[in-house]
Amino acid sequence: MLQFDRNKAAAVARETQHSFMSFDAAYLQALQLATSVIEAKNGSNLPEGDGQRLMQTVHDSAGKLLAGRAVMVEATALLRRFQSASNQAETDFGCPGNGPWDLVAQGAAGEKTKLAIAY
Repeated sequence: MLQFDRNKAAAVARETQHSFMSFDAAYLQALQLATSVIEAKNGSNLPEGDGQRLMQTVHDSAGKLLAGRAVMVEATALLRRFQSASNQAETDFGCPGNGPWDLVAQGAAGEKTKLAIAY
């Protein structure tokens, strides 16, 4: 049986959660950049070939962020496998990243409310 210190395992879980939040924030920013590039390109007289290369480069960059996140999903599966074979198998360290249960909507009056997601 694997033996993990509870505090160290909790630190790994916390950093895993933060990593997913960072990947998601970076991906969101890349998508916002893509939107800004398209808006800036329109009406700029930038040759279509140059605009295409620019949009493709921004797209590829966002795709690499998403691919990196996919690798993190694989790493998380390994971490779960190690945890289940350890002295910390019964410990709930929480789920990595925000799930649909954490989505927050901005209400009309500015208050934040949880969104209900049905599957």
